[in-house]
Amino acid sequence: MKTILLLTMILSVFLFAADGNYGTDLLNSSGLKASNISGYGLYYSRILGNDFRIQFMGVAYYYERTKSGETRTIINYDIGAEFHRYIYRSEKTGVYWLIGGYYYNDDDTDGRQDKKTVSITNSYNIGTGISFEFHTGRIIYNIDLGYKFFEDDIDTFIDGDFSYNELKRVTKIGAGIGIGFLF
Repeated sequence: MKTILLLTMILSVFLFAADGNYGTDLLNSSGLKASNISGYGLYYSRILGNDFRIQFMGVAYYYERTKSGETRTIINYDIGAEFHRYIYRSEKTGVYWLIGGYYYNDDDTDGRQDKKTVSITNSYNIGTGISFEFHTGRIIYNIDLGYKFFEDDIDTFIDGDFSYNELKRVTKIGAGIGIGFLF
């Protein structure tokens, strides 16, 4: 069933190729996006030719945590990219097929009195789906829905020594939402 859904989405991209004028000569956009297909944070997007777009995004998370009198500074980050192929475009709306992925790094420490545990997660994500976008003036909105695969590679260290590795692989529904500014 999953294979049939994926093949249907890909086939529809090539059967219903976009054409015509999008109603704007603004090729760039930038804004905020939250997508478990291609990443979270600030994005920059550029239209390439008539039917294609590429988008890059990323964010760094910084926080300090104090536990049992010990302060820990944690910096996590993710970086991602998407490639879009328009299926339909009008003056104010568009529907496109997307494929994307992102990398996420999470460094977490749990300090207990008897031992210090550090878990470092490297998460690799890739997915595909369909997205709907519309714009009003120079503000553009989008909603994504698709299918994704991700792998979490978790290394755990106890008292500074490597203890064990855990590998999680999951496929599930992917979704995203974004808001940006056309320029």
